[in-house]
Amino acid sequence: MAITTRFRGALNSYPKLLWFLAFGAFLNVAGLSFIWPLNSIYIHEELGKPLTVAGIVLLLHSAGASIGQLVGGTLFDKIGGRPVLLIGLFGSAGLMSLIGFFDSWPLYVTVMVLYGLTASLVFPAMNALAAKSWPEGGRRAFNFIYVANNLGVAAGTAIGGLVASYSFKLAFFSAAITFLLFAIFVIFKIQDRPSKKEADQAAPAAHASAHETAATSALVEPKIPWVPVLSLFVGLLVAWIVYVQWQTSISVHMQANGIELSAYSVLWTLNGALIFLGQPLLAFAIKYFRSLASQMYLGTALFLLCFALLLTADHYLIYVAGMVILTFGEMLLWPGIPAAVSQLSPPSRAGFLQGVIGSGATAGRMLGPLLGGLLYDNTSFFNLLLVMVILLALPTLCFTIYSRTSKRKERT
Repeated sequence: MAITTRFRGALNSYPKLLWFLAFGAFLNVAGLSFIWPLNSIYIHEELGKPLTVAGIVLLLHSAGASIGQLVGGTLFDKIGGRPVLLIGLFGSAGLMSLIGFFDSWPLYVTVMVLYGLTASLVFPAMNALAAKSWPEGGRRAFNFIYVANNLGVAAGTAIGGLVASYSFKLAFFSAAITFLLFAIFVIFKIQDRPSKKEADQAAPAAHASAHETAATSALVEPKIPWVPVLSLFVGLLVAWIVYVQWQTSISVHMQANGIELSAYSVLWTLNGALIFLGQPLLAFAIKYFRSLASQMYLGTALFLLCFALLLTADHYLIYVAGMVILTFGEMLLWPGIPAAVSQLSPPSRAGFLQGVIGSGATAGRMLGPLLGGLLYDNTSFFNLLLVMVILLALPTLCFTIYSRTSKRKERT
């Protein structure tokens, strides 16, 4: 009874808007997950193109996504969160419907680049709205969205694979329907009201002249602290380069050594389960590592431990242990870095800076497979892992620069 009461109290401590955003994040990522695992298969098997060509298309898609992150964040600051969400969702739904109706290679390539842009508009707007809905929540607001995203991945990949086994076109239409459902939810449930801080700043400005307002804004609004922000950008980019090896080179190496694809897939099922079920352990760790910088150090150390362990990998259980360590590392890093950026952001640039940091993650996902493939093909798997371990010194340095140059007090 006491546990149930504590659980209900914990749930009620989250703002209602954050619950709406988390549900929307689940729908959005579920829709995305209908498509991203199937892209290479669809291009190769249905459209008859080589895997190299499929890789180029996915690279162009990621380039569109990087642009979308920056555009989405900038638009958030100019027109608000709801319009950005609706533009991204209706755009993504329309594009998915287009390739569902028409079989055309040039159309597919064009759609995938534009889809990268429209789908990525949503993420900086969601992060900025999460911070705005619960400014005192610190990283907990971002962690809440992060968990919802991962539940969406689990649901989307499972359902998407089943739907695609009947028809790829049905998978595209299903993704479009999911985006439309989220858009309808945004229209009726997600309100983008000014935060209390913004309202307090706006009240005296309403009684001032245009000249006085501009002068006041210049005094009140701090400049973007570019040194800590760019430090976080580079740290996140490199962390993603390392992380994405699990989705590319490590999977290839495991299969080359006789570990079946189904056994590899179990590792990602474990990843999703740990992200959801491991939240109490994460909360325990955060009690001791209270600052966001210390959480980033710990997350990077866990990444390093994971890849150092893989240097000795001669059994499937070592990969299991590595995935467990990696998962707890990402649980600290992926919500913690946007939370740190949120604390550094001037209110009028909150969306833009979330877009900047999101583009860093996207760039890491673009460069990681390229670097990993070059190392794997031209050296050895051992050397690949060793380079990844050495690379993790760079995020550690970046997070140290962030910690020393950050002016605002961190909230956990």
